[in-house]
Amino acid sequence: MENYFYLSAGISLLVLAIINYGEGSCTANYYLSSFAIIAWFIPYPILAGLIPEEILMEPLILSFTEFSLAKSVSSEQSMYFDVDLWLMWSLFSLMAIGALLFIKRLFQSFRWRNQVMKDSSLVFLDELSDKYQTPVYAVNKVSSGLLLGIVNPIILLSSRISNPQHINLIIAHEQQHIKNHDNLRLLLLEITECLFWWNPLVGKLVKENRFLIELRCDESASEIYGQVKYIEDLAALILSNHHSLHNSKPHNLVCSATSSITNNVARIKLLKEKRRMTFRKKITYAMVALATLTTMSWNTLAISNNNEQVQRSVIEKEQLGALIDFDITVTYDRYNNPEKESYTESVITSNMTIWVNFEEKASITVGENFTFNFKAKDLGELVSLEYELIELNEGNKKTISKPRLTVEFGQEALIEIDNLQVSKNGYSIKATPVKALNPS
Repeated sequence: MENYFYLSAGISLLVLAIINYGEGSCTANYYLSSFAIIAWFIPYPILAGLIPEEILMEPLILSFTEFSLAKSVSSEQSMYFDVDLWLMWSLFSLMAIGALLFIKRLFQSFRWRNQVMKDSSLVFLDELSDKYQTPVYAVNKVSSGLLLGIVNPIILLSSRISNPQHINLIIAHEQQHIKNHDNLRLLLLEITECLFWWNPLVGKLVKENRFLIELRCDESASEIYGQVKYIEDLAALILSNHHSLHNSKPHNLVCSATSSITNNVARIKLLKEKRRMTFRKKITYAMVALATLTTMSWNTLAISNNNEQVQRSVIEKEQLGALIDFDITVTYDRYNNPEKESYTESVITSNMTIWVNFEEKASITVGENFTFNFKAKDLGELVSLEYELIELNEGNKKTISKPRLTVEFGQEALIEIDNLQVSKNGYSIKATPVKALNPS
């Protein structure tokens, strides 16, 4: 899970830097920011886990013994802290809170809509509705104009606006929002912002994306309306309503013709700049997209080790790898006896010597219901051992822990897991790794 946070945060920071300093077009920046947001929804560790275990390499087992017994032991338990499991459950918990937050905001939006539609000042404008083939209403509860609703949306105008040029500008702007399906885009952004309420990078990306949605709408509408006239009328609308705009707080789920004074000024400024994508900018944006996609794909495959890499490395007979002596003990079928403060359990003990290539995920089975995937990373004088403990229960596989530790070559590495919050079974894994050539 650490890689998920590091990679997604790196993509977000890179994209935000390009948007602020790359001077790309609003369309390019919009899709780039959308890409960075989507990256947070890609669960790399989960995707890696979906890759079939059949493509994992078969380790070279040099010796193997296994026996089972039953014994009585004390009920004292040791605790184990799994960082990956903790991060995953923390992420799910935070997003569950975000889902509740979205439901709350959605309810508030529906309540506000009902208040607007029941307001005594609401008036249906027949002439404008017929002219633009879109339902248009006037009401006191809005500062300028906005698009309300996702299915069969309507346009709301402020009752205080009487200038025909301002009315035409607002309707042209909101009709472009309808054409672009921006009301649906804002709904998706609201969901994202709520799910990642704890993530400032996602919050910044969502804010940028909302602004770029308005800017794209301005650019498209101005091509039909007339760019110079559109800028002049938008500036006049902002000046004539600057007092109400200063106090207004547009809802995130509606497409508003005007928003905060800062955003309005930025929109006019960027419209005047007429940013275009030069060849250099296109190459830069394409390279960023390609690099991030490559990194995401590599990260997912690196976790699971794809089949081609495994087959290629098996062919290399003289490759240096790790020769590991394993001593694995699994305790299971526990029966508590509260009166005697002890319990009876069954034990499987397996001793084996295995050779594997560095950086390659291998798999071994203990008994009928326990699988251990592992990988050894060469760190010079040290070796990093990464495990994945899988239990088979009534035909269902469950990954219960992903411990990892670093040890010197030739030294014993011990992991003990005896925590009912992690698993009802207990594990003791002793491993003594040394560097060795492939003995085959």
